[in-house]
Amino acid sequence: MPLSERDLAIVQLGVDSLTRTIAELGLTLLIEQDFDGLAAFLRARGSFVNPSFDPRVSRLGWRDFWVHLLDPAGRSIACSAEKVIETEDFIEEVATGRIWYEGGFAARGGPERIEVVRPSVRLSGTLSHSGSTWVDPVWRGHGLAMLMTRLSRALSFRNHGVTANTGFVRHSLYVTSVPTESYGYAHVEKCLDGFFPPQNGPEVLYLCWITDLEFVRSVEALPDHPRRPVPLAPAEPALPPAPARAAATLEVNGR
Repeated sequence: MPLSERDLAIVQLGVDSLTRTIAELGLTLLIEQDFDGLAAFLRARGSFVNPSFDPRVSRLGWRDFWVHLLDPAGRSIACSAEKVIETEDFIEEVATGRIWYEGGFAARGGPERIEVVRPSVRLSGTLSHSGSTWVDPVWRGHGLAMLMTRLSRALSFRNHGVTANTGFVRHSLYVTSVPTESYGYAHVEKCLDGFFPPQNGPEVLYLCWITDLEFVRSVEALPDHPRRPVPLAPAEPALPPAPARAAATLEVNGR
């Protein structure tokens, strides 16, 4: 069932509040769709380029984007990506590798499918998928990962009617509060414990997800976040344009 008008208003309140909080840090927020630029940004910093968001190997479309933050000097200091998919069963996207590669693992010379651990619920329909979240070490500790992941998620729920948002974390993050506290997921369950073709070796991955209604409730809870509280307030209305007469007066006075 689509979100109600009230729920969508809460999601918009989240967009406004998260955007304002980022601006109050003196940062510039850009919403990008140049995924070659994202891959180049991550490679330049020695960071992993998630194949889900690499246009050389994955199909990306008009609903997909990444959040890009610039510091007051105009330097790129953080990113987080989002894509929208249609699926009958998300865990099949994992088993076949289609969530990472167009055509799946087989299209890259790998197996047709790998062994996965089925989650407790079936995630299907229009979903969003998050990843490639990175923050410059100088800016860590300001809650940027928390702000970016919630903002990108809010935009997908608002703009594209997705019913749930998904992501993955490795075991090293699973044992911390990052998946639930920083990334804001309501559920974290093991989905892979074995051979992982992108690494050509063993891996343990956990599937994270949050439904649209759970996200609405999480927006309402932003002021009480234990590490990075975000006050909720709508965006201020834009100032109306100056009357034509006033503009003419200024011109006259300027001569």
